[in-house]
Parts: sequence; structure tokens; C-alpha cells
Amino acid sequence: MPSETVSPFKFLWQHRYPFAYWDNRLEKINPHNEQDRLEALYTLVQLTDVYSHVFAAYVRNPELPWFFIKENTFRGDIDGVLDKLRTEGMATVGTLSDDPEGLATIEFDEDYDLDELDAIAGALLGCPATINQETKSVEFEESPDIHRGVCNAILDFAENNKALLNDFKHGFRILPVSPDDIAHVVGSSMLLDEEDEAAFEETLDELEKELGGAEWGFCFARMYTESADYGHDVQLDFYQVDAWTCYKFAELTLDALYNLISPKGGIMLEESLAELPNLVLEGEESFMNHVLGFSTPLRDDPDTVISKDEHPSG
Repeated sequence: MPSETVSPFKFLWQHRYPFAYWDNRLEKINPHNEQDRLEALYTLVQLTDVYSHVFAAYVRNPELPWFFIKENTFRGDIDGVLDKLRTEGMATVGTLSDDPEGLATIEFDEDYDLDELDAIAGALLGCPATINQETKSVEFEESPDIHRGVCNAILDFAENNKALLNDFKHGFRILPVSPDDIAHVVGSSMLLDEEDEAAFEETLDELEKELGGAEWGFCFARMYTESADYGHDVQLDFYQVDAWTCYKFAELTLDALYNLISPKGGIMLEESLAELPNLVLEGEESFMNHVLGFSTPLRDDPDTVISKDEHPSG
């Protein structure tokens, strides 16, 4: 019999979290399968959302993360946590050192020569380190800055792509399209003057070049709606995605999630990080770029008439 009572909730959470499922899902993404380009984006959006849920639970109570995800990490709860960690408009894990009200504090032996931000990276984010109790020292195996930066980048991506997550969750409203699809939609829906036509053709030519040069480039269409007096303004937008970067970012997120949940953490992030453009993680460069968009009005309760030719009865 164990000498200490261990919470079954904590044990199961830390030792049976389904990392193998997510790893298997990433392993199945095939660069030679065109449909897996969308899967790379979908998996990234899901994993970064999972990470933000788990992170919000840990900074509320690292002893009961499973319970807090069940009870206290709905969207409003997560937003509340991130608001308390916000600095210059962005939520950062380092703000925990300011002891925000209602969030966990990181305590460590003051006899150790350890910076508080580094303690956060080690104790909360699982940055691999060797602790020498005799010399009262902590030697990190890679820079704690890397782990804090990765955490901040994941939280920022998840927060900025809540609408994209909802498009996936509610009806799978993300529609993959080709440049030919874009040309057809714009050509059949809009009357362009000569100058706009030339600009549109230039945009399509540039898009085809970029898709041809990217390892896993693809495009998708999204719909935005806004209420108006007559009904709605409906915006149709097209985006270009570098699915390879999505895939590598998803791998990095899974490693960071492991470090957050595992009782010992310890996965190095530098190698995976090297496969991502730095500007992506710093929010200065996107791997999901807006190509073009246009809007059209939609009145409330439009009449729907199905002709006999389209749907004959009898």
C-alpha cells in the first residue's frame, strides 16, 4: 500500500492523458494527401484551444486541473484568466509573477538562486531542469525564455482564432477552394471594371505562384455576417494557408501541452521551434493570409421557391 494518499483525479490526469491519441493523429497527416492540408490546420486550431483550456485550469489551481476544466474553463472563464495576464493587450505567462488575484502563485525556496520567471517556466510549463539540493541550484537544460515564449504564442494563436475554431465546431463551415473556384465565384457574382479586373487577375496569378512554391499551400473560404436593418450583410473571404507551418506548430503545441500536464515535463522545445519561422511565433508574420473578400446584402426570411424542373413531384 502506498504511504501517501494520492488523488485519483490527479493521478489519472497526469499519467493517462491521451497524448498518444494526438501524436497518432499528427503522424497520420500525410504531405502527399491533399485533404490532410486542411487536417493540419484543423488539428492546430483544436490543439491550441486544448492548450488554452488546460493552461487556464493550471493557473487557477495546479492541483486540480481536471476538475477546473470540467467546472471553470468555459470560454468566459478562459477569457477571464487571460484578461488577468494581459500586458499591452496580450496575455503572457510571465504576468503570473505579479500575483494576479485569483490565480496560482509559484512558490520556491529562497535559498535557491532562481529567477521568479524561470521558476514559472520550470514549475508550471515543465521546462527541463536539473535541481541540485546540495548546492541549492537549478540548471535549466534549455532556456526558460523558449518555454515562456512558446506558451505565449500558443495562447495568442488560440485567442485570435476563436472564430475559426467555431467555424470548425459548428457545421464545419471552412470550405477548401482552389484559385479557379475563387475566379468563378468572383466572376459570377461581381461586375469588375477594367482596373479592378486587372488587379484581380494579378492577385490570382500571385496566389497560384505562392501555392506552387509552398510545401502544403491551400486556400479556404469563410463567411462573416453582420446584422443590418434589412437583414444581414454577408462577407465572403478567402484565405491562403501554409499547412506545413500549421503541422509543425501543432507538433510544438503537443510537446508544450505534455510539459504542462506531465508531473515532470521535460520535453525540449528548441528543435521543434527551429522548424517554425520566428516571426510566426512573435505574431509578426502569419501563415494564414487574407487573399480577398467581398460582401453582399441578405434580407431576412428570403422567399424560397423550388421549381418543378428542379424538384418534380408525383
